[in-house]
Amino acid sequence: MRGETLAQPGSLPAALGGLGRRGTGDALALARLVRGIVAAGAARQALHLRLSNLGPDWTRAHHRRLVREALEPLLHPTRAQFFELAHGDLVVVAPSRGRHLPAAEAALSTLFAADLPSRPPFAVHRLPEEAAALLAAVEVSLGPRAPVPPQDSGAALTTADLAALERGLGNASLARFLRRRPVCRLVAGGGGAETVWEECRLAVDELRTALLAGADPALAPWLFRRLRRLLDRRLLAELARPEELRQRGPIGLSLGLDSLGSAEFLRLGGMLGGAGRARTVLALPAEDALADPEGFLFAQAFCAARGFRVAVDVAEPEVLPLLPVARLGVGLVRLHWTPALPLAAQRLAGGLAAALPPGPERVVLTGADRAAAIGWGWEEGITLFEGALLRPRG
Repeated sequence: MRGETLAQPGSLPAALGGLGRRGTGDALALARLVRGIVAAGAARQALHLRLSNLGPDWTRAHHRRLVREALEPLLHPTRAQFFELAHGDLVVVAPSRGRHLPAAEAALSTLFAADLPSRPPFAVHRLPEEAAALLAAVEVSLGPRAPVPPQDSGAALTTADLAALERGLGNASLARFLRRRPVCRLVAGGGGAETVWEECRLAVDELRTALLAGADPALAPWLFRRLRRLLDRRLLAELARPEELRQRGPIGLSLGLDSLGSAEFLRLGGMLGGAGRARTVLALPAEDALADPEGFLFAQAFCAARGFRVAVDVAEPEVLPLLPVARLGVGLVRLHWTPALPLAAQRLAGGLAAALPPGPERVVLTGADRAAAIGWGWEEGITLFEGALLRPRG
């Protein structure tokens, strides 16, 4: 051992000596490191030591010393980085071709051979290829998200509710309900996340609470469609305000087909001009394409002729084989992340790639609020992400 000189942030003695105290900060730092490795396409290996599976004995000083001795090879001069997760696991990220990590792996195998001969509590992941597995472990270490309190879904939306909402909205500003989330590019050697455009949305749940007294539009589908048209028009009107136009760069909008012929849409398109329309992505719902293919084709051609970039908004990957994206003329798919997406994508005939438009940057993975979403998307060749986990550089 090298004693006190190694007990500094990021060193193994500091990680083991402060067991149980660093947790959340180290987990977030590890997630950032993995995303950087993925972005740069750098070859690394990560040793994940699952001490959390071994019970409380392994948090005691004697057992920490044994682990420290087993990891002695990594204390030699290397670029290894050490992270202790909140539940006690230890992750070591090291250069992929060094001799130190294999030596530490062999020492750990010996250490655990007596008690756990068939299932050693560690795994070595190749990065960036196996980033998803390591990011999933980080996610587990952070613990479950706070449960959402159950809420009464309320009564169905009525015509009276909708009429009151239309009167209440009027021409009032909805700026406090307007939300922007960046769509970021994450590419090998890119040095981090880079904003490509901003998705602009109205916070529908907040509007419902504020203006509908808890009435649930989803319980009245035909009224919900009318509500969607109303909210689309109000969003378009909000974006056409001069102060919005002055401060906005490239944007993305999700609109229903019925909204594309509205006066608000035509007015915004005129105010954007040719250059602004070329920097605007219009995402149209997949369900509209399935319900009215001819109407969707007309809408796509109309928007493309005006210079907009058109996307199809897909909530469930199972509908992709039903959408001939090439015939529809759509060059971009917005695919929503759910924990079930990886398995659902595997079940598609020919895999996910066969159901998507060819070429780079043809897919945006939305709702990428979890580390596993970004890891899976990268493994599928996706480089555009929208979600809380990615933050643009600068």
